[in-house]
Amino acid sequence: MQRYRCVRCAKTFSESQPLGALRVEHSKVIQITKLFSEGIGVRAIARLTGCHTHTILSVLETVGGKLSSFLDRTVRNITAPWGLQVDELWARVAIRQSRTTPEDTQRGDFYTFLGLCARSKLIVSQFTGKRDYESTDQFAKDLASRVVGRVQVTTDGWAAYPDTIRKYLLDRLDYAVMQKNYDTPPAEIEAKRRYSPAPFVGITIQVRAGNPIRKRICTSFVERSNLSVRHFNKRFARLGLGWSRKLENHRHAIALFVATYNFCKVHSTTGTTPAHGAGLADEPWTVERLLAAATQRTMT
Repeated sequence: MQRYRCVRCAKTFSESQPLGALRVEHSKVIQITKLFSEGIGVRAIARLTGCHTHTILSVLETVGGKLSSFLDRTVRNITAPWGLQVDELWARVAIRQSRTTPEDTQRGDFYTFLGLCARSKLIVSQFTGKRDYESTDQFAKDLASRVVGRVQVTTDGWAAYPDTIRKYLLDRLDYAVMQKNYDTPPAEIEAKRRYSPAPFVGITIQVRAGNPIRKRICTSFVERSNLSVRHFNKRFARLGLGWSRKLENHRHAIALFVATYNFCKVHSTTGTTPAHGAGLADEPWTVERLLAAATQRTMT
């Protein structure tokens, strides 16, 4: 691959590789991105592509950063006539939370907050951080900046949601909290509780703002998207070895998943991709077109 050196800054570049300092063939980058989007782990991708694991991680960092910026500038001015559903899901980074120290802010338990459009199934906003008020506030601020018009929001019972969501959306908000209640399992099946939920006994709904439509108070769609995250992102698989070792790479992997989920994966209930359903794309995209848009290249 022919590379060139800038006479001013001395950096090298290639006309055939639009992804910065990566020296991997662009076709190989696309292949690696497709494998990541299908939930394949780093070492498995290295075996399938014949690349070193360091190369795979370099592709993840570069592509994840490009796609994160692409999502930030593209997923804007979203209307959600059926409402937004909000939830968070857990993942481990590097070590168990019990082994961290108060100064260790880059490792331990981290939660990915998702805001889903109930109609198009578009992931409008995502943020990864600790399950605390500060992270929830940043997520709510980002979510509010991406939707226009009056919006109905449904969340679970996490205590930080009511204050933060009303803080940024109160003048155009219909908001309800749906808390699902589970029975206490008998002692003899306590061991099984780690792998399956306790018996479901009912729900508790509390209206926190405005006048939400009751039949649209629901978190089932966003909880189903949590399943997609765990299925198509190896870093979220429980009871395995695929967890993230670095928080930065964890966030890059989430950005890669969200971008391919929104623009490339056809949703079975809508018959198209979430981005197409929300009017952000003219048709379902391929990964090649997604990377071209993320790097602002013209498809040939």
